[in-house]
Amino acid sequence: MQEILKTTLAPIIPDITEWPIYKLSADKEAFLSEIKELTILKIRSKIHTEKELNDMLGKVLYSERIRLTQKAWKADPSDEREFWATIKNELLNIEASELQGEITADSPNLKIVHQIIDRYLAEIVGNFKPGMYNFARKSINVLVSKILNAAPGNRFRFWKTQKTIGEKLIITGELEKIRRLGKEATIVLVPTHFSNLDSIIMGYIIDRIGLPAVTYGAGLNLFSIKLLSYFMSNLGAFKVDRRKKNSIYLELIKNYSTVSLQRGANGLFFPGGTRSRSGNLEKNLKLGLLGTTVEAQRNLIEHQVDGAYKKIYILPVVLNYHFVLEASGLIEDYLKSTGKDKYIRENDAYSTSYKIVKFITKFLFANSEMVISLGPLLDVIGNEVDDEGVSIDHLGRKVDLKEYFTLNGNFKTDIQRENEYTRMLERSIVEKYYTHNTLLSSDLIAYVGFVKMKNRFPHLDLYAFLRLPEEDTEIPYDAFEKAVDNVKEKFIELNKNGKILLSEEIKLPTKQLIEHGLANMGVYHHKSVLKISESGNVISEDKKLLFYYHNRADGYQLEKYV
Repeated sequence: MQEILKTTLAPIIPDITEWPIYKLSADKEAFLSEIKELTILKIRSKIHTEKELNDMLGKVLYSERIRLTQKAWKADPSDEREFWATIKNELLNIEASELQGEITADSPNLKIVHQIIDRYLAEIVGNFKPGMYNFARKSINVLVSKILNAAPGNRFRFWKTQKTIGEKLIITGELEKIRRLGKEATIVLVPTHFSNLDSIIMGYIIDRIGLPAVTYGAGLNLFSIKLLSYFMSNLGAFKVDRRKKNSIYLELIKNYSTVSLQRGANGLFFPGGTRSRSGNLEKNLKLGLLGTTVEAQRNLIEHQVDGAYKKIYILPVVLNYHFVLEASGLIEDYLKSTGKDKYIRENDAYSTSYKIVKFITKFLFANSEMVISLGPLLDVIGNEVDDEGVSIDHLGRKVDLKEYFTLNGNFKTDIQRENEYTRMLERSIVEKYYTHNTLLSSDLIAYVGFVKMKNRFPHLDLYAFLRLPEEDTEIPYDAFEKAVDNVKEKFIELNKNGKILLSEEIKLPTKQLIEHGLANMGVYHHKSVLKISESGNVISEDKKLLFYYHNRADGYQLEKYV
């Protein structure tokens, strides 16, 4: 049953030293050793000869030397060049005679693999200290609620019109079920991703609904920003460097996730891999980390004790904002990559801690809300689970997950089969993104405004349309209001059929809905995404941003009703 969170809920595990993430940190040496052993095992299952291993190391070295030609990040270790120069020398010093035959325990190539793994693990691993975590979570509560114009709960407001944090950050979902099943299972949250603010917001949400802290991968570049680095380092984050695409690094990242899940630590992945450049809900997810949930569940079932095994549940989360700080830069990137036109890339709006605080201040002072929809819990195959956590397949039948990993009652590792399970999970998550997307007033009017303008120029492609002058795309207000009313009714029908969620403002009279959307859409941006002109018509001062915000309501096939 969908519930709206009214207040911060008590932790489902009161003693922080009983949290799996704390136990990972307390047992860090064994944890990292297990990851390393698993990585070596997987490498040796694919590569059998000294020559093959030497070739693989050559590719790793080449990849890293190419990376080092790029501009360094502030979060990069200072001795990067020295380390990889040493690896190069060691590879060059391996004698031809040592490249013959099968890999042995004292292989010089294998020793180099160990060095690289140790180096990467030292960079990747996160720390978790209860004292620092409690300080970070209190700081975030203050940052998000009290200081920046949102009262903490319903007891105190700076002035009458001020919204409480519960009114600005609206959290909905099967809260009681999530908390009850979360006491005995591992939960992996898989949110949509639109802004760098998402990481902070997810940490805040997890605390508010009372789940233990999670492990999650955060881009190493974000650790160059002091404010983000400080908080993420104390909220269970492990570092992911997307510039590193070599086989050893990618295997390590996946195994880090697999082992932490097997050890019971809740996780958080942004399965889209990066922020949505277009503003659309993610449709194609990154399957690497997602697949680790399948592998970890299979291992837990295979090594069950007394017929019982711990379950891993997937929790889709849909975040929706009226405006996104980085929208201008993101849509520039998207249009440049898809249209190949001469767009000038703008700097990332999150280049400094000051800009982050400025954005949060702007967001909360702007009487605007954010909606977080927690979708239904899924198993690692993508089946929904009932109130007792039992998997229900697409035919409505109860199923034991063990059946997915056995053949004639015997366990068998089948990578091809598990890859298909991961794709099934992907499809289920994407479906939940759409059905649990909460339509905001700004989404609706941006959708109608863009489609209405674009329909006047059916002969133009998107990129030519975006270059049209402002006056050529002006829409009479009456026609705009009528279109908004038509599309609103269609979204209400979709809502009744369980295809989308609606914010309360969608049910307002159409004129008030439009006023609410205009007041909240893109208030951070220098130009108006959509506004009423002096002549009383609807215009956009930035059609690229209008396209970006329109995309949030795209995918429901309602263009013909505009």
